[in-house]
Amino acid sequence: MMTLGYACQRRTWVSDKSGSYEKRMKVSQRQVILALLIILTVGALCALIYQLIVPETLRMFVGTAVGVVSLGCLLIAYWRGWSQASYATLILVTLLIGLTTDGVFLTKEFTTAAFIPPVLAMIVGGPLWIAGSALALLALLIGRAGGHGVYVEPLSILLYVLPVSGMLLARMITDTAQRHAEASADQARQSLAHTEAQAHELTQKAAELAAQNSEQRRLLDLVDILETSTVSLADGVLLTPVVGHLDSRRADALTRRLLNDVSTQHARMVILDITGVPTVDAAVAQALLRSIQAVRLLGCEVTITGISASVAATMTQLGINMAGVRTARTPQEVIRGDLLAATKPLRN
Repeated sequence: MMTLGYACQRRTWVSDKSGSYEKRMKVSQRQVILALLIILTVGALCALIYQLIVPETLRMFVGTAVGVVSLGCLLIAYWRGWSQASYATLILVTLLIGLTTDGVFLTKEFTTAAFIPPVLAMIVGGPLWIAGSALALLALLIGRAGGHGVYVEPLSILLYVLPVSGMLLARMITDTAQRHAEASADQARQSLAHTEAQAHELTQKAAELAAQNSEQRRLLDLVDILETSTVSLADGVLLTPVVGHLDSRRADALTRRLLNDVSTQHARMVILDITGVPTVDAAVAQALLRSIQAVRLLGCEVTITGISASVAATMTQLGINMAGVRTARTPQEVIRGDLLAATKPLRN
């Protein structure tokens, strides 16, 4: 187990180190070109110092000196923001190699310096710059050699063209991959923007729906209050008119409202007027009975008024038992009866 834990920690440490190493290794194109210009300038300066110690031809010495000064100026120019300095460096190096190559490297031996311009072009330019620098250098060398020598031999040309062609293909593949990466990045940005827009739209719709639901709940609460409102007719007597179809939601609201009003107003009688109820089925009748039973538990009498002939016939056909429930034709009849009952003890 200790070995396994150490291996996991080791693998985690290695992955963290490699990830941080990859982050540190990310460099920009500008940094690459600056490093390249510094390398070329330092290399030309070292070559100049070497030629001072081991003298070469005058043409080589002058060309190297011109290269040191020119590369130094181009390095400063690129550092200060002149982006075309990289292309000027490629042209300068191509011309210096083509004009300073001398001796056996001009007629008998193929100089390896001929590969420097294509390599530079692969870094700072594109496929056209690679082919152009290679062809321009060959043309300079062939022209200076008088149209004969190693640079016109088919085998030498073939050995030079093959690596240059590889550089050309490598740069084309790199450019294609970069274009695909940029296109993918653009598509990802567009997708992200589209997703953010959709998320913002969904957030707005959710807020609108929440506001609508809140308003709907408020309206439903208002409707419940209006539908199940109670009116005080006399001391301890409440009238509750019911209008419209009475479903389970309205029945529950009616029961809660009646219980609250009876409790807070200390009512002794509730008149439940169902004149506005068009039809009464078994469900409506059971809902009314449950409301009546709940109110009775508080010691309050309940009287149902407004039962029409059609409603009475329907309740009889359905076999709804209203035994023990007081009924009257109108609320006024209940009030008169209550007043009469209240005055009888006074007459006695």
